[in-house]
Amino acid sequence: MAERKINSQFLFKSYHGSAGEVITSDPIDLRDIAIKGDVSISCTIGAYGTNATCGSSKVSYLGSPVYDGTYISPTNGTCATLGNIGGADIIPLSSAPVMPFMKVRVSIGTSADAVLTAAIHAR
Repeated sequence: MAERKINSQFLFKSYHGSAGEVITSDPIDLRDIAIKGDVSISCTIGAYGTNATCGSSKVSYLGSPVYDGTYISPTNGTCATLGNIGGADIIPLSSAPVMPFMKVRVSIGTSADAVLTAAIHAR
């Protein structure tokens, strides 16, 4: 049996985030991309410019039953923390609640500005 194709969608591409900034993606319609229900987020955060650090950044998700509704963070909404000098991670959302719409939120650390690239991958 063939696996379904993997759909990837960039959420942020080389986004310059200020220290302490909270960045939230546009709504993602999971009904169109997550047919099998496998969802992951790839995220890379690095120090901006000549900064030696970018602080500890948190990646979380929000869900809503309607596209333009109120997006809320579930109890286990924080899914990763990337370290003080940045880093990269692939975060499986295996325990995410079933919701048709979601947003991804990144809270940049308070030490310095950062550069953020993130994408969602679903099958």
